[in-house]
Amino acid sequence: MVDGQQRLTTLNEFSTNKLRLVDSQDAAYISPDSVHYAGKTFDELPQAYQQAFKKYRLTVIKLRNLGKMRLEVFRRINQGGTPLSGQDIRLAYYGGQSASIAFIRIVGVYDSNKFSGQRFRETTKASFNLDHPWTTEQGKEAWLEWWGDKDISRGQTASEMFLWSLASAQVETLDALLKNEDALRKIDCRFNRAIDEALDAYCAQLRYQDTNTSTPPILMTLADMKDKFFPAFEQWFGMLLAEKAPSLAVGKNRLVAAVIGAAYRAGINPATLSEQSWTNIVEFIRRPQPIAQKFGGEWPVSKGRWDGQRGYKAQLEAAYTIIKKLVQ
Repeated sequence: MVDGQQRLTTLNEFSTNKLRLVDSQDAAYISPDSVHYAGKTFDELPQAYQQAFKKYRLTVIKLRNLGKMRLEVFRRINQGGTPLSGQDIRLAYYGGQSASIAFIRIVGVYDSNKFSGQRFRETTKASFNLDHPWTTEQGKEAWLEWWGDKDISRGQTASEMFLWSLASAQVETLDALLKNEDALRKIDCRFNRAIDEALDAYCAQLRYQDTNTSTPPILMTLADMKDKFFPAFEQWFGMLLAEKAPSLAVGKNRLVAAVIGAAYRAGINPATLSEQSWTNIVEFIRRPQPIAQKFGGEWPVSKGRWDGQRGYKAQLEAAYTIIKKLVQ
């Protein structure tokens, strides 16, 4: 399905009594006739309303022979109205039956009290038996404090940060995937050097791994992501944002993710760092270019490309080199 998956899924879940309509006091726009349907499941509706629901005609456009243009069509469809972010589209397009992508998305849930967060946690548990991974109070509180009530947090920016940290931890493996045309063809993904396409390829590979379990995985498996990488991510994030730099701007999310991924790749345990090491790391996140130069390195400023001397690959490689110098 190219577009409309959430709407059709909602209609299907309502028709099978998995959802209940809101009460009239919770939706002021409901008509006075809502006494017949407000707060009810499908089976609780009067027969006339059930029949009207079943007979309602949906307009469906069938697109044939799209091939690799499916994602491009999906992106263009979603340019109208309230545009979806690249991460919104990526998760919707590649999510499907992928537990790994569902895990990336559920990591991004920062406020479990919101209806959208609660609902996604319930569906993720039912579909993949995955729980909300944030388990430490320090990590959970820091995650909510950082993202809560911020304009940047709308959509899936928080989950994109986690995806970015995964790319940072496996930058060489991801780059090898992007350079392998046969591998890209197998996961039905194209790559024209843009960073969004690199992240698309990462998610496409995860989906392929989840649905072709007999093939050896290229990227991190769900088990490693859930049991090894995320605990390190949570520990790093909790210590950094709750103890060392609570005033750090949320706009630094990609840089923080790059540092965490690079530290994981280098095998650095945040609990063993000296105060000077932490000072170096915080200053690097705040002022990456001068601090990189101070420690004999360079911080490339990317222009939206993956490769090249100033591409994001070079930036993530620089994060790995610099983080090791910062903690010496």
